[in-house]
Amino acid sequence: MPDRFGPRGVCAIIIPQQNANMQPEYELMRPEGINNQAYRFDISVHDQVPEAVMKTLPETHGCYPDMIIVGNSFEMRKVSPEDYAAYHQKLKTLAGDVQFSTAADGCLAALRTLGAKRIAVLSPMSEDYSKSVQAYYGTYGFETPYTTWLDVKRPKDIIKVTVDQILAAFDADGFREVDTILHVGSALGIVAMLNELEDKLGRPIVSSNAAAYWYALRKFGIKDTRDDIGKLWTIDAIVT
Repeated sequence: MPDRFGPRGVCAIIIPQQNANMQPEYELMRPEGINNQAYRFDISVHDQVPEAVMKTLPETHGCYPDMIIVGNSFEMRKVSPEDYAAYHQKLKTLAGDVQFSTAADGCLAALRTLGAKRIAVLSPMSEDYSKSVQAYYGTYGFETPYTTWLDVKRPKDIIKVTVDQILAAFDADGFREVDTILHVGSALGIVAMLNELEDKLGRPIVSSNAAAYWYALRKFGIKDTRDDIGKLWTIDAIVT
């Protein structure tokens, strides 16, 4: 519920322990009057991430949130929309009557709002992760002809990726032949780089952290726009 530090609302953000970029990125995006509260879970055992998230989510009720965001990119795993729907329902049950959404919800809503049809995918870790993202969004009707990845071996090393490496990754083959670029993998912090990247590539970028927070705020009725963190944040409403 709104409080002295967040008179417009309290947002509980569930993020991996290992992702050092996420808390400052959400604070960078935070509108005046919103109180961000971070809760962390362990992603070191990759095949137990859903269980770790579900263990952590009930703790968020301790800050009396108005909205809960799960910031992890679940779609980097080999999942169908049906798998995701089942996981999402479990999280929604744990959230109770508090507004709830995930990074995947935000990315899908952002792509639709931007009118994306043909997208390229970038993720920080393996080829398998990027191809899982391709397949996932393909099931929602997007063309996903191109993908690239940074091949970072361990989640804790993603924070060490340099700005130059990120810029080079977005210059991959095919990225200028799509209408929108999708960055999935919340540990790769690029929110502050979105304008530079979009200017360079001439097309919008949907980045998981920026999309997750934009979507949660818009669902809650917060319509504040920004012109310094990508085209998505210049839009004040979700287009379905």
